[in-house]
Amino acid sequence: MLDILGRFRYGCVTEKVKEARYHESRLLLQRVVYYYRGRTGSAGFLLPEDMALLKRLFAHGSLPPKAQLRGKRCWLYLRVNTNNPAADEIGISGQDTYLRQFAEVNSMQIVGVYKDYMCGWDLRRPSLRFLAREAAEKKMDYILSCKQDRIYRGHDLRGLLQYEDHMHALGVDILYPFEQD
Repeated sequence: MLDILGRFRYGCVTEKVKEARYHESRLLLQRVVYYYRGRTGSAGFLLPEDMALLKRLFAHGSLPPKAQLRGKRCWLYLRVNTNNPAADEIGISGQDTYLRQFAEVNSMQIVGVYKDYMCGWDLRRPSLRFLAREAAEKKMDYILSCKQDRIYRGHDLRGLLQYEDHMHALGVDILYPFEQD
């Protein structure tokens, strides 16, 4: 009886994992297709210079193990742009709370917070240049941002991946704890 019950439970877990992977890969495929439609007008071919970026995209989305995060220095990146000061403060406050909770649960050390009230369409924003300078000075190990659209909201996924790769080359990874659902 226990063996049957164990197999049944394992089967349910396996099916849930398969279902989660299916949905995750569907979202990933949608991102790749959207990226190529925006860049080339079609989704039927792969350009050689994009291989590294696409490998990064396929590897994206999983958080490091808790033990790897313990004691690491992180910078919180908060961004809103509603042109309504009251709504902006509510949005910033919510992001701050969530990211601080994530850092606390994972025993990370918060070394800085950047609050950005600008539109997310431009990767040359002063906030992102500031974070790159801080990363170059080895002042952090991770940047925590609620979601990718807080860093970059444009249609060209390549820009976001290039910024992430630039930060990775400086020794800093960007984590999006609330895109892991």
